[in-house]
Amino acid sequence: MSERRLQAIVIGPGAPGFLTVQFGHGEATYVRDVAVERIAPSLRPSNSSFVAVVVGRDLVRVEVAGEAWMEIQDRIRAVLNSVWDPIGVADVVDDEYDGYIAGIYSLLQGGASVDTLAQRLGSIEVDTMQLRESPINKRLAVAAKLCQLQLPALADPGATA
Repeated sequence: MSERRLQAIVIGPGAPGFLTVQFGHGEATYVRDVAVERIAPSLRPSNSSFVAVVVGRDLVRVEVAGEAWMEIQDRIRAVLNSVWDPIGVADVVDDEYDGYIAGIYSLLQGGASVDTLAQRLGSIEVDTMQLRESPINKRLAVAAKLCQLQLPALADPGATA
């Protein structure tokens, strides 16, 4: 499973040594108890919000550059869902392609060309999703839209708290 970044809010104390945290938004919201030591002391009070990096439904870490990452994720997700959507489920499952966002962002920050991004999208379709590669014109259009995004720069996208 891939890492995803979700908005998280501390609801309050949970079982001894745990905090009850709400993850996500809308229909994708869920609540989990998280070991108190996984969350920085400044984020432990009720109603504290942060960006959580999760795998499945498990907290991996708190994202240091949380708000910037949420913006990056939202912008790239919008392009992947509205222009790419090789499975055809983005209107039902809006986070279907979130596992690819960090890699795409890394390519964009590295100055990847439209052709390189289109090749990467094709590789995801064939190697990861085990689909037929979508037409090159479609992938080039997606890649061009991705290259046009104005995204915040992060010194270290994998930085943790």
